Amino acid sequence: MTRLNKFMMAVNKTNIFMGKLMVGVTLLAVAVITFEVLLRYVFNRPTNWGHETMTLLFAIFYCAAAGYAHYYRAHVRVDVFYSTRSVRTRAYLDLVTASFFFLFTCVFIYTSWNFYWSSQTMAGGGKIFGITVPGEMSFTDWAPPYYPIKFMMPLGGVLLLLQGIVWLIRDIHMAVTGREWT
Repeated sequence: MTRLNKFMMAVNKTNIFMGKLMVGVTLLAVAVITFEVLLRYVFNRPTNWGHETMTLLFAIFYCAAAGYAHYYRAHVRVDVFYSTRSVRTRAYLDLVTASFFFLFTCVFIYTSWNFYWSSQTMAGGGKIFGITVPGEMSFTDWAPPYYPIKFMMPLGGVLLLLQGIVWLIRDIHMAVTGREWT
């Protein structure tokens, strides 16, 4: 059980770290959009990078925070039915619905990896600091590469999958023994 506990602890800590890191990404996105709005409406000097940067930062947040949300079981469920049940019955219900969760997550990882990889291998012809960079680039004047942002999709999916495995282990333990995992 020691290895299993270490695995579960590592997954939990990784998702907590990513969640806390995403707080910083969110604050950065808010600062960027505040700066853009200030320049646009107060000084009439909009930037060509502000809105796109904010959109990309929120895309990173949205993808990378899924495992963190699942750690706290913050995803949507029908609480009218679920919350009135005992802890053991909830574990059984989670085990029944786990197949849908894992099917969705595996399909998400597969499709988002293909989405990322096609972006990574695209001949974008962009240059960053004079160095030719392969991969999909934005069509704006700023032209940031998109593939690092798109990589966050399969990474977030893997983190979500790993957190789902941790909850599956806990739910199996609760359903079998009637006790919380320690």
